[in-house]
Formats: sequence, structure tokens, C-alpha cells
Amino acid sequence: MDAGSGDERFAHSSCGVAKGEEHHEPFVAYLADEALGVYLPEELLEALLDYHGDDGDVRALPLRVAKRGRQEAPARRRGDDAEDHHPDGGRSGAAAGPRRAPRRRPVVDTSISTLSGQLQDALLVGIGLLHEEFRATGTTGSVTRPLCGGRAVCVFGGGGSPFVVWSATKKGVAGFFCSCGTDAMDENVGARVRTGESSTCQHAAAHALALKGVAAHVGCESVLALFQRFPALDDAHARAVDVHCEEISSLYDGSAMHGVGHNRIWCVVKTPARKTRKVRPVCQHVPCRTRDSHCIHSCVVKPPVDGYRGFDGQAPNKEDNDDEPLDAPEDPVIDTGTAADASTRERPAAPSARKKGKEREYIDTDYLRRARNLLPCWGESAACRDWDSVARGADLLPYMTADLYEPHCISCGTEAGPRGDGISATLHTLSGPVGVRVAEWVCPNLACGKTVAFDGSEQGLFCFSKQAVYTRTFLDVILFTLITTKSSISAAASASAFQLHTSGALYADDAQSRQELSKATDQYSRTLIVPRQLFRCTDCFFCSQTPYAAVVADGQTIGIFKDQSIPFEKATANVPTIPISVDKASAVPTAKVRKCVRERLKAGFATDVKFNKAEQLALRKFVALGSVAPPDGDHDDAGHRASCAAWAASCLFNSFFRMTSEPQHEDSGSSASDAPPTSPPSPGEPPFTPNSPSPPPPSRPPSPPPFSPLPTTTSADTANVCRPTGLRGGGTANGDYERTAAPVSALKYCSVISDAVGGDSLLPVVRRERWSILFNFFSAFVAEPVIGIFAGCPVAALTELAKALIACKKSEEWLKITKCIQSLHVVWPALDLLAESMDEDVEMCRAVGELLLFSVHTDLHMEDLWRGAMNAESLLYEAAWTDTDADKFKAWLAQQPAGPGPHLPSGLRSAAASTERAADQATEIRSGVVMPDLDQVRPHPRDDVAAAVARAAKAKAQTAKRPNAKKTSKRKRQQEENGRLGDDDCRHAFVTHSVFTPGVVSYICPCGVLLGFEVLETAESPAGIVAALGARFPRLPKTVYFDTACQSARNATRRMPWLVRLSDTAWALDRFHAVQHKCSPLYDANNYPTRSGMHRTSAAENRHSLNKPLKAHLTYLAQDRFIVQMRLIGAINNMLIMYRGCVNRADVRHRPLPAFFHSRLTMHCERLGCWCR
Repeated sequence: MDAGSGDERFAHSSCGVAKGEEHHEPFVAYLADEALGVYLPEELLEALLDYHGDDGDVRALPLRVAKRGRQEAPARRRGDDAEDHHPDGGRSGAAAGPRRAPRRRPVVDTSISTLSGQLQDALLVGIGLLHEEFRATGTTGSVTRPLCGGRAVCVFGGGGSPFVVWSATKKGVAGFFCSCGTDAMDENVGARVRTGESSTCQHAAAHALALKGVAAHVGCESVLALFQRFPALDDAHARAVDVHCEEISSLYDGSAMHGVGHNRIWCVVKTPARKTRKVRPVCQHVPCRTRDSHCIHSCVVKPPVDGYRGFDGQAPNKEDNDDEPLDAPEDPVIDTGTAADASTRERPAAPSARKKGKEREYIDTDYLRRARNLLPCWGESAACRDWDSVARGADLLPYMTADLYEPHCISCGTEAGPRGDGISATLHTLSGPVGVRVAEWVCPNLACGKTVAFDGSEQGLFCFSKQAVYTRTFLDVILFTLITTKSSISAAASASAFQLHTSGALYADDAQSRQELSKATDQYSRTLIVPRQLFRCTDCFFCSQTPYAAVVADGQTIGIFKDQSIPFEKATANVPTIPISVDKASAVPTAKVRKCVRERLKAGFATDVKFNKAEQLALRKFVALGSVAPPDGDHDDAGHRASCAAWAASCLFNSFFRMTSEPQHEDSGSSASDAPPTSPPSPGEPPFTPNSPSPPPPSRPPSPPPFSPLPTTTSADTANVCRPTGLRGGGTANGDYERTAAPVSALKYCSVISDAVGGDSLLPVVRRERWSILFNFFSAFVAEPVIGIFAGCPVAALTELAKALIACKKSEEWLKITKCIQSLHVVWPALDLLAESMDEDVEMCRAVGELLLFSVHTDLHMEDLWRGAMNAESLLYEAAWTDTDADKFKAWLAQQPAGPGPHLPSGLRSAAASTERAADQATEIRSGVVMPDLDQVRPHPRDDVAAAVARAAKAKAQTAKRPNAKKTSKRKRQQEENGRLGDDDCRHAFVTHSVFTPGVVSYICPCGVLLGFEVLETAESPAGIVAALGARFPRLPKTVYFDTACQSARNATRRMPWLVRLSDTAWALDRFHAVQHKCSPLYDANNYPTRSGMHRTSAAENRHSLNKPLKAHLTYLAQDRFIVQMRLIGAINNMLIMYRGCVNRADVRHRPLPAFFHSRLTMHCERLGCWCR
């Protein structure tokens, strides 16, 4: 091909690169007999054009159009008919200039056919049939790299997350797997590898096509025949205990990407750059999200600094955590003095009314006013612009007048009657002052007869006083300066006053003008109608019964001064908390034993935990429970389930932990009542590395023969290689506990049976991973209550699986019915690890089944206990409000007698479409609960205040009888609370302040849209979360995220278990706070990827970051002003989120919000007679 020939479509140079063009890596560089990819015709044509040739010196390139000089865009035409603002950011009226032909770019195709072609070339590179430089990488698309000779292929680049695909055979059937976990991150690839069922994503389908293409190229009839010819492509030949790690890519800043395979599962591990705070590699495997920096995959890429000896002095799956604050009861006792003071406080008068010695007449305004749009409409903006023209010297337009008065009565709508002489006033505009006269008149309607003051809504104005009137755009600028700059009304007013003074628009005293502007802006903000649509997420809205499937709740300490707070008016009902002990919901019914088990799990692997005499006595009974298996009985009987669960917990504990009278390690001696030891390991032991075997265990009393790994094979038997086998349930692992009760002295120390899940030939990192799985299982089912562990899961399928395990069926049978738990990371990893051991040990198989069945029935059993102890008020509340809606609640509320208090109405008169919303805004100020789009459907459940006061009085009387009254009373109250609820019940000390109110609790959807907030009167409590959700949701959300979800779940179980059951509600910690908690793994959102995989559980923390700069401003407001400002701030932030989603842009703050608001969020205008619609 010659550049000088008649065909000018192609051009070349001697170096193989066209002049002026950069060198691009070809899509398929080698196209002769080895071009085996499945490509589309357009891709094949592009590959032919980019073909280098055999010698690499010739490259065919299409002729590019010569670059032209950059042309200046013509000036945009501006006129009355030009549309300046569009919600989508478009501009109209701009002349279309000449376009330069865009440079041709390779098409990045992510279809299955394209991906299969890239995977096919990578597989050929892996088995040595294609040179590594000639694999299909594309110019800007995905990059494929074979791992371990084609056993797996990693795909990265192209704008998506990296993933690994591989294939393995099981029982003569080939399965194709991918590490992505699907787009919803709800697929457990480990379970699919175990069962031989292929992944459902398109990556696995593309890998299957690629293997079929390779098989056709080498002359194999099928993929199985290809695996027989090239065994390296079959991942089933890998041993489950082997760990493979291979670097995929690395950059100059230290960041890297590795492919790691273990237990026949591959995943991607990313190493952050050296300058980042995150120094540990981060695993991308879905089940490792909770400990993605300390899992086996991350430790293989970068071993821990201290090695693997003793698991760094902690439980394998825990990180270093600070000590939790002291526990406190979840429902604090109300102080009698505070309660009495709250009942006598009255609502303070408004600032202007206070000067006259009058009380407030309306909840939101000083006097009767007209409501206004949240943002100015086109008509209001035009009216304000006309007044600005008058301030600049123009004449009044025909529709304008200098005599300002209301044309109709605000109360009854009667036309204006005779009016007296007006008062001279100043109309402040953005361009300067205008002299006007303000008049008021008496309504001629005898039934009304009210004095009608000028408001200014119909003229686009706001009358602050008889001497000061403002255009609404004047005050909008100040108000939105406050919101966008996150400052205060005083600061925004000061900035505006300075600007107006320098421009001559204001000539009054500087301090006085700033104060007047601040007060006017506050009064103006009260007249704005916030549409309920601004607090609705259309993407997350579920149904009318369950408006949102997931809600993130979190408190923020933004409060006002307590002396500025007043009692809220709420419709409540007494629904007391029934003190049901968590012992009834635990497989181990003794709290002291559960505490010992937790201490054993928290201690290091090579550390012996020492127990005191009281703990030894409790452990003696627990260990003896596993000696004899209970007979088969009726599992519908709660007593039989409890006894079987206690035996199962003891059986499993004895199988993996040993009780001795002497320590088994040199650095042992920690007590269960003390913190875990942090002393360094003995210097005599060599440090562990990922590639060195474990050191031999120290000398210990005789124990069962250690586990011996099975020999390595290359047949189908490799599925059972190095699985933990030979484990003995029923306590035989601890000697003769099954025949006679052990002496108390023999239960002084507790250590792990080091060879219980594999012998000394296992790599330390593998042993650590296996014990991590077991510790997580013990923490969920043995050491903690199991309330809600299977919330929202299919009960019938779980019951079938549990009964199959109790019947001691083989793993080949019960693995077929494990689909219900494959995505539950608190159950599946342990079953996968112990499957072969359970086939050999029938007692272990039954023990696991008994724990699962006990957990399935626990929630219903706790509800039965609640029904046996509840009072009549709880029963009536359940009967009246099980099925409810907003209309039913309003009818009930209308029948209730008016309680004490002023019950001030709303002072806003709005358009007919916003009448209900104006009343709701007044209700929000009275109640402190702002949820505009979630109507109240039940009375707020509360604990009886009289009962709380009685408890406080009783405690005060007891303190007077003893010398050390305060200390003794506190200890006694704690003992009584522990006796009723359980020693290990989740508690958390909430922050209180003697000067400021506790703050607010925000409720946010996982998308980040604020659904509402509640102003707290007392310290943040889990009871408040349950009450707020129960009052607004006919059925609770499917998942509730809260930083103390463990306490909220217990409170809901003790107050409204029927509502939790009907709603299938699960409680989970948000990921930001989960690492600081030490409660059960069932509250970890990452252990339930099906329901929480795609949720932004820390959305509330992001919202708090927007409110935090406003804390200094909001703290000094009165209670009603605080609610109004928080409502406006939340509405504007929600509007920005919706705007970003509408135009698909990251930043929309430079775009016009009023146009978007009036075109997308509201369909009516609050201004009477407005021509904007």
C-alpha cells in the first residue's frame, strides 16, 4: 500500500505510525491463523486497519482530516424570545457554528461477544498458543490478563470494576464463575463453586463462549475435552488449601492490583497508592467487605506486620477497637424536676409581639399572612424586576402603584373596603429604595371584621413592618446566601447590608439595617411553603404500606439552648417496654457463659483465657451439656428447642475449644474479666510468613489424634482435599466430659484445639482464615442472642435445611437446598468449611441444624413471651393500629379531647392546593417531627411518663436509707436491670448536655434524600427510632440502619414485636459505625449482601457533613426558628440531589434552581392571580 497511489484512504510512514499521530496498541495484533476471537464485523475491520504486519514495521491507518484552527464561537443572541434557562442546562438562541470533524476513537464495546473474544485470546496466551504481546487488549477498552496459566482470567479497565472469571468441573459438568457478584452484589460465588452452579452474570457467559472458541480452535469436541487436554484451565484441580497470588498491574505511585485464589475462589485485591491513608490492600470479594483489609486475600498480598502468630493477640476477624463507653440502660429514667418543669413551661411570644406584651396568636407567623412559593416563579421575578427598574429611575408601570394595600381580606377573601391614609414606608429592592405608602383597612364583612394589614404576596413583595417593605428577591438572596455558604442569617444579612451600603441602596445605620434584615429574613422564611415532593425519593419509594424498603437513621448533636425549648405537642399512646430477658433468645441460656465465650473469641489464637471461680462453675454445667445428645422430639415445643440448642452449643464448643487446668502457651494467663493480653509473642517462636508452614503446637495434655490432610489428587476427589474432617462432637474432643462432670479446677483455662480445622501443614494464613470463619459463626449463634438473625429470610426453606441437618443427611443432599443461606455470610462459610466433617460426625451435623432451627423460631418465641407479659394498653394498641392509614389516624385524632397547651393554629393562608401543607407545617413546629411526605398513621408509642416518674421517686427514696446513697442506688438499679434484661444486653451511653438540647435524628433513604427529621427533647434513644418509624410507616421498612441498631432491635422486640413480624424488618449497623461495635455479627450489613449490598448505609453521615457548618448558626435560634431553618436547609439540599439526578451532572449549584423547581417539583403557584402558569 503506497501513500502516493490513487487510494488516499490510507497513509503510512516508515516507522509504522502516521505522521502527527500517536501509536495506539492494536485491538487484535496477530491476525493470521491465530486470530481466534469472536469479533463483530466492525471490530474485525478496525483490527485489519490497525494491523502491524509480521515484522511490525508496517501499519495501516485511515487518513485523518487535517486539524483546523480553533474558531471562536459567535456571540449568543439575547432577546426577549431567548430562553435563558433550562432544567437540562441547554441554551436556546445560540447560532450553530461550524463543527470540526471529531477524531475517530475506538469503540469500547462491553457486549458478551466482544468480551468473549478478549477472554479467548487471554486463554490462548495462558496455555502458550498465543504470544503475550498479541493478546486482545484494545486501545481504550478492557484489558485481560491470564492467571496461573489460564486457570483464571482477570479483566480490568474500560471504566468498570475489575473482576476475575474462571471455570471448574464438578461431577463431569463444567461451571463458569465470576467474582463480580452481579451488579446487585447479592451472589455468593463461593456457594456456586461449592454446588457447581455457574454464575449468572454476563462475564461468566462470555467466559463460557471463550472456552468453546478455544476448544473449537484446538480441535476439541467440548469444553470438558479441552480441560482433559489442558488441565491447567480447570480450577477443580487446585487444592482448596492452596493460595495463589499473581500481580496484575502496578503503577509508579505504588498502587497495584493482584489476583488471589483460595479455596477455588478468585478475587481482585487492590493496593492503594503510597500517599493514601489506607496502607493495607483492599479485597474486592463481596463476603470480605467487613474485613476487606484483614481477610486472607489481603494478607496474602501484604502479610501483617507482626506475622500470623496468635492472630495478633485478637480474634481473627476483629480490628483494633477502642473501649466502648460505659453501658447505660436503653430507657433512661426521667428526672422528676425536669418533668415537672417541662409541663409548666409556656410557649414564648414572638419578638415583635413580646414588645407589646402579647402572646403569640399563630404558630408560625406574627399575624395572618399569605403563603409564598419556596422559590420565586417567573411572575414574581418579573414583578421584582419592575420595582428594581423604578428604583433606578424608571416610571411606574400601569399595573403598579405607590399606594400598597391588600386587595382582598386574607381571612375571608372579601374585597377591600374603605381605607385610611397610608403610612410612608420604604420599599427596599436590589437596586435601591423606593418611597411608597402602606395602608391597612377593616374587613367590611360583619362576620369577619378583622383589620387587614398589607402583606405584599400578590405584588411579589414582603411587608416586614409599616415602615419597611422588601421585594422577595431581595430576601431570597439573603436566605440562599445563608444556605449555600453555610453561614448564619446574621452573617448573610451583614454581607448584604455592606453591599447595599456601598452601592447606596441602603442609607440607614449599619447595625440597625443588619438587624432589620435578619429579622425580616426570618419572618419571610416562615411564609414559604415547602412542598412534600421535596422530601420524597421517587427511586426508592416502595409502596403505600411500606413507603421505603430501607431507611438510614442517625442522630446529630445540633441542638438549641434548653431555656429556648418548649414541650412538643404529639399524639401519643402508652406502649411500655416489656422487660423480657435475652436469655430466652440465646442458645446458651446463661449470660455468664456467653461472656466467657466472647472472651475466648476476642483473645488471640495462641492465648489461653483464664476464668475465675464463678465463671468456672458456670462453664462446668455448660461443658457437661454436650455429653449426651437429647432425644429426638417435637421441635414445635419451645422447651425442647431450648434444650437441644444448649446441647448443640456445648457440643460445638467442645469440638473446637479445650478446657484445661494449666495454660498451654507461655504468654497465657488472661482473665475473662480483664482485657485481652497485648504482650508480644515469645521470642523463641519464628515469625510466620504466608509461604511457611505453621509451627508445631506446644506440649499439652493428651488429646484426640490430630487431623491429617488427604493426599493430593487430580481426579474428582479433589473436591474434598484438605477439608476439615474427623471432628468429634458431643464433647469427646475434651476428654472424658461425656462420662463424668469435670472438676472445677480443670476449667480454669480455655484454649483452641489447633488441629481442629487442619493440621500443621496448612499455611498460617489459611489457618487464620478458617478460624476466622468459625469465630464468626460462634459469635453469631453461641455467644450472642439470635433475635432477628434470619429476619426477612425464607422461613420455610430455612426450616427444611435445619431439619435435613438434624436428620444427619449427607452434604450432597442438603447442599441442594442451601440457596436460602448462600448469601448469608453468618451461616454459609461455616457450613462450607464443615461440610465434610459433618458427613463423618453426625452429632456435629445435628448440632448445627439445632442451632439453625432454634434461631428460626426465636422471633416468634419472643413474641409469645411478650404477649404473656404485656398489659392491656399494649393489647389495645395492637388491635387498633395493626392495619392503618393516614385517614384512619386523622379520624381518631379528631375524636381526641384537646390537651393542655395553647394549640396555636397556622397563620398562613395559601392556595387551595397547599392548604393541607400549610397546616402540616404548623403541626411540624408544634410536634418537632418534620416528615412532609410521610403522613402519621399511628400515635407515637411511648412509655408511661407517670411510671418513669414513680421509678425515679422510688430510687430517690432508696438513696436516703444508706450512707453511700448515690453509689449504692446506681449499683442496685444496674443489678435490677441486668436481672430483668440480661447481663450482656446491648447498651450504649448516649451523649447528654446540661445546656443544649440533644439534637435531631435524621431519616434518609439510601440514595441520600432526606425523608424527614425529629427534634429530640431527651437524649437520643433507640426507643425514639422505633416510635418515629412506627408512627409514620404502616409497615416498618424492610431494613433499618442505625448506629445502635442492636439496641433498637431489642426495643422493638420488647414493645411492638407484632409490627416487626408483619413487616419482616431487619436491623443493621451502618458501615461507618459497624467497626466500632462488638455486638453480634447479625447486625453487620455486609453479612447480608442480598438486602444491603447496594445500600449507602452511611448516607446520614454525608448529610451531617452538610449540616455541621451550620451548627453555630442553628444553635442560637429559638425552637420554632430552628425547625423552620432545618426544614428549608433539608429541602434545598434534596432539591440539589434531585437536580443532579435529572441532568446527570455532579455539580448544579451554578444552574437556576427556580426553573427546575417550578417545572419539575410543583404544579401550582401560591401567588394569587399570577400569570406564570
